[in-house]
Amino acid sequence: MEHLITIDEFKELARPTSVHIDESEVTAYIRESEDMNIIPAIGYDRYKHLLADDQSTLSDDEKTLLSGGEYTVKQGCTGDAKTTTVKCHGLKTALAYYAYAKMLRSDGAVVARAGFMRHDDVYSSHVDDSKLKQYNDVMNCAEFYLGSCLAFIKSKDDTIKPVHGTRCRIHAIGD
Repeated sequence: MEHLITIDEFKELARPTSVHIDESEVTAYIRESEDMNIIPAIGYDRYKHLLADDQSTLSDDEKTLLSGGEYTVKQGCTGDAKTTTVKCHGLKTALAYYAYAKMLRSDGAVVARAGFMRHDDVYSSHVDDSKLKQYNDVMNCAEFYLGSCLAFIKSKDDTIKPVHGTRCRIHAIGD
């Protein structure tokens, strides 16, 4: 396997896309999303192991991490601990949403001699960021799905590092 998801899995896991999307662009978005979002979160060794050509060598926990599933966690003190079923959405879904968010940001635009342009029928125009309001919603979904994967990893072996977001964060001080 070259990437955690294929183009067909991307189309299935992310929000609906056109059947006419450029597969080379989607592959680039998948690669960028793996490099920027998935690998820093789970570690390169775990990532390489999940890319195994023979998926049958993966443990049940690794399959759950990759494709999603349910697991149980204990909540509360050791004497009063109760088990709760939790859902891991899977790295494939998180990756699909990160790649989808990158697609929304580009919005079919390409770099041309005149700069970053969007083609409208015969003419083209400069990209207007106000039309990309869905981006935040899609990124919130992607971060939520990745967060469920990181919680799953932490429940099993606690070997993840905190991931600092790449988006703007505002700290308010005072009233």
